Amino acid sequence: MALEEGEIWGEVTDRSLEVLLERKGVPRTTRGSMMSIADGKKKPKKQPESAFFAMSAETVGRFCRGFADMNPLYHNPGYAAKSPWGRIIAPPAANCYAETTNGASDGFPGCHTIWRGVEYDWKRPMFADEVVKCVTYLKDANIIRDSKFAGGMAAVQDYETRITTMEDEYIGAYRTSWHRFSRGKAKESKKYADIKRHTWTDEELDAVWAEYHEQNMTNVQGSEPLYFEDVEVGAQVPHIIKGPVTLTSKIAFEMAFGAMGWFVGHELALKLWERSPRLPIRNEENVPEPPVAIHWTNERCETYLGMPGAYEAGHERLNWLTQMANNWIGDHGIIRSMNIQFRGFHWQGDACRLHGEVTGKRVVDGENIVDLRIWTQSHPRDQRTTDGQMTVQLPSKAGA
Repeated sequence: MALEEGEIWGEVTDRSLEVLLERKGVPRTTRGSMMSIADGKKKPKKQPESAFFAMSAETVGRFCRGFADMNPLYHNPGYAAKSPWGRIIAPPAANCYAETTNGASDGFPGCHTIWRGVEYDWKRPMFADEVVKCVTYLKDANIIRDSKFAGGMAAVQDYETRITTMEDEYIGAYRTSWHRFSRGKAKESKKYADIKRHTWTDEELDAVWAEYHEQNMTNVQGSEPLYFEDVEVGAQVPHIIKGPVTLTSKIAFEMAFGAMGWFVGHELALKLWERSPRLPIRNEENVPEPPVAIHWTNERCETYLGMPGAYEAGHERLNWLTQMANNWIGDHGIIRSMNIQFRGFHWQGDACRLHGEVTGKRVVDGENIVDLRIWTQSHPRDQRTTDGQMTVQLPSKAGA
């Protein structure tokens, strides 16, 4: 299972960049090729023009329970039937399900992956049981010669996934940017050596639970329209809180999300290791586990990356942000776009507050658009962990 000549397992090299860029702009539609490419086994075979994808109502509900978004538009068929959409819809960030490859599984064999940023746009939601077409391609990739975080060379990979109906009606797009680096060199950099995981007092936890009741469970617009005319520039979007992040909360999300096919055990795990023997990392019992295990195991993060503990998956944070926005805009609004940059981690034991502020209002082609600044803040560390922008479309009283 040789690598391309000049490639080094677990290292960012110029040769690996050259090999990856051979796939730039090439449509990727077969999920089965992801693992072999990650292991340096072979180049992708010729693939069909599009992949086909659908989320059943049951899958939508299970996915949303994974990050605790109980919006009845995702769970209650009777409620959804009376909404502007007429049926169960998938949450906005469920578009990530449609990607067929990404920077976690493509190129630079053996290198670790973290997200740099994500950009979405939506024409409309995906509906439960709707079959859509999707295609992912590599937009670009480059090397950073002296990354402080990576302790040396690192790579940046950018991807785009487009989603359409079977009749080629545009639904939305999902663009991701990834940071690739050597695990060993990142550990040697000791960037996070001084960070300690937080131990909560009962009083601190009681305050978080109270905030859940006051914000997440109360400030929900629901079926009552939020009108464009009633929104003022400078207004604060009611924040929500998530966490503290626990082993259970992370596994709940990873089980719902699927972890790119790596969340498997027993015979399925054996098939994965046989196909890609250098893919796994080893646990405390020296048993292979998929790289995504760093999201739920403190010891693996400490051993392989020199980090203070496991950290929440970026996909989960996307869904937290869209939950915050949808709680505010209600059933009659729609998120049109979101562009975020990841600034930091939420370590196991951290909580996260999600915020938004209205920065502008405009009418574009008859659509009432509100611009938001969005961000996340870790708690109790009070560290900015995400910055970004979002646009939402709201109904007008004139059309009510």
